[in-house]
Formats: sequence, C-alpha cells, structure tokens
Amino acid sequence: MIETQKIVAKAKMFGKFSLTIDGKTITCQKHRPTLVWLLLEILIYTRHKPLSVVELMHALWDRNSGSSDPMNALKNLVYRTRDLLQNSYGERGTRFILFYGDTYCWNPTLETHTDVDRFNKLCKSIEEAKSSSEKIQLCAEATHLYSGAFLDSTERSQWVLNTRQLLEDRYAQCIASRCESMEQLNRIDKLPEYCLEALKKAPLNIKLHRLTLFCYLKAERFSEALAHYNNTTSLFFQKKGIDISPELRDLYRMITKNFRHAQMDISFVREELQEANDIQNAYFCDFEAFRNLYHVEVRASARNHEPATIVLLTLAMADGSIPEEGSVIREQNALKSAIISSLRGGDIITSYSDTQFLILLPQANMKNSEKAIKRIMTNYHKVCRNKDLRIMYKFLPVESPSSQHLPKDAKMVNHTQGGTLNE
Repeated sequence: MIETQKIVAKAKMFGKFSLTIDGKTITCQKHRPTLVWLLLEILIYTRHKPLSVVELMHALWDRNSGSSDPMNALKNLVYRTRDLLQNSYGERGTRFILFYGDTYCWNPTLETHTDVDRFNKLCKSIEEAKSSSEKIQLCAEATHLYSGAFLDSTERSQWVLNTRQLLEDRYAQCIASRCESMEQLNRIDKLPEYCLEALKKAPLNIKLHRLTLFCYLKAERFSEALAHYNNTTSLFFQKKGIDISPELRDLYRMITKNFRHAQMDISFVREELQEANDIQNAYFCDFEAFRNLYHVEVRASARNHEPATIVLLTLAMADGSIPEEGSVIREQNALKSAIISSLRGGDIITSYSDTQFLILLPQANMKNSEKAIKRIMTNYHKVCRNKDLRIMYKFLPVESPSSQHLPKDAKMVNHTQGGTLNE
C-alpha cells in the first residue's frame, strides 16, 4: 500500500487532462492522447467503483476498433500506464493502480480530487439552494469550473463522448438555473449576453441555444433572436451535417409572431426582406420553408402549365449503404456547395436527412433536370475526397394533389459513378 505520509492527487478533467501529485504535473503532450492516458483518465474518474476487466475493455475499445486479444492488450496497457506513473512519481507510482478480484481501480488510499467532482457537488447544491442570490453565486462558481469539454482531446472513446455529453448538459442546466434566478431578480436585459458567453464553452449544445433564444424573447430583442436562430441552424448543418430547425420550431414561431410590428413605410419592409447573400446561386432553406415553397410551386406550375421537377440526391457507399457519420460530414458540405453553385437563382434546396438533399427545379422538364443533376455531379467530383462515396439521385415532376397517375415521361433514376439505371 501507499506510504503513511499523506499524498494528495488533483486531476483536471475539463478541457485538457492533467494530473498533479506533490506539486508535479503530468499531461499528454501529443495532439491525440494514447490509450495509456485514456486508461489513466477512466480509472481516476471511476475511482469510487472498481471496474471489471470486461467493463474496462468496453470503455477502451469499441466494437469496430477492438483488439484481437483484448485481455493481453489490457494487461500490457496497465503495465505501460504504471510505467508512466513510476517515471513521473517514482516507485510509489506503480502502486496507484490496483488489481484485485478481476477488477482494476485507482488506489483508494490516495486522496484524489477532481474538478468534475467539485462541479457535480456544486450542481447538487444549486438544486438545493433556497434563494436566487445563492443560486447565482453557486452557478457562477460551477460555470467557472467548467473550463471546457470533458477530456476534450479524446475523441475515439464512446465512454468519453457519453460522459462529456452528460456533463455538458449539466453545464447547460447551470446556465439555465442562473438565468431563471436572474429573471426572478428582474435582471433580464443581460441574459442573452450571458448565454452567448456560455456558448463559447459548448457551441454545439442545443439546450443552450434554445435557452439563448428564449432569453432573447424574454428581453424582447426579437431581431437578434431571429439572427441567432439563423446562425444556429447554419452552424449545426456545417459542423454536424444535421438540420435542427424542427427542434427550434416552437421558439421560431414565437420569434416571428412578435417580430412584426405596424410599419407604414413599404420601402423599409422591402429592405427588411432583402437577401444579404448572392442571389445568382440557388436558394438553401430549412425543410419547413422548402415545403411551403413547394406548395407555391405546385400552384404556379398548375396555373401556368409549366413543368417543375423535384430531385432527391443521396450520398451512399458503392454498395448503396449509408456511410458512417464521421466520414460523411465534409462530403455533405462539399455536395451542398456543388448544388448551390451549379443551379439557377430560382432553384431551391434543403437538407432532407444526414445524407440527402431535396432540390426543387421550377420551369424545368425531365430532360433539363437531368442536365442540372449532371452539372452538380461534375462539380462535386472535382472536390470529392472520399472516392468510396457515390451520388444516387431520383426525380419526379411536381404535381398537384388532384393528379392520380404519373405522366408517361415520369422517371425515377438511380445514378452511381458506374452508370445510370432507369427503373
């Protein structure tokens, strides 16, 4: 066991991991921490509960990247981690990790403190606090302690990602508790700025973005709320390739309901409606806006007797399967750029799923639509990096609900780089 003199360990787990014992701090110098560091982080975080060999193996290796001999791999990893601790803290470092009864654990006789422990205690205290001023003080301490995402340099461990999301949501709840307390003290004006500052530590937390929009509404700053909504939907699509507008739709309706006011100067209204972006390219919007524009185009097409086409583009593997999320985000953004730059200013685009885009081509028959799709594919393949991905497309003419059957020239086409298949 560890020597009788008191040894205190302090682990920083928010942001970049570090371990300090007797004034000496160690941290991983590599851009991506190795499994040695991940094992050390897991054992410290779960130090109050010994982990079985199976639990550790599942935390260290997921099903896709698992070792062919995980038992020996784990023994070797423990040896290397003990070696790291010995080189850093001397002979006693070899006794910081214990093995007994088919479980591993961080030595319970080593007094260990982490910023995560303190943060969790503060979160519990916030729930039990009686006064608004006490809650505000506790929230300020907790949010200061949350210096960044949990083990933010570690990306390949599902255990880390799950724990990170849990702690990030607790951080968001701290921000919400403080906003609620500030509102009770009638300090509403600065709530949006407080939320924006909090978002710097968790820029992709949907709960924080909802809270920010709600605080803008509370402060009656409707134009800023609308701008934040637009920025947020764009951010999530660019970073994660997802459309989050459905999750914000209730707040969006509240914003637009309050945003309008009596305005007699129609030139001001026109200026407010003007688009800031280049209108030479196709128009990208969320799915709800796309559906409304589709309804308009159905009416226009029926009235003017002009054709229009709807196109579904899908990013897929060569065998037609859906690609993994991590590999598709960049290609999705590349395809989006290719679509926008390849089409006319009056054409409309939306994201239909993580791997799909919908396109509405007004005044375009089937032949012209196929030419437009080929332009998209040509431009996309100029910037495509993942050569294992293919574009599949299907298109149909726009029709009114009264139409019962497809016209004779209706086509549904699957396209891959190898050729075209007419169904």
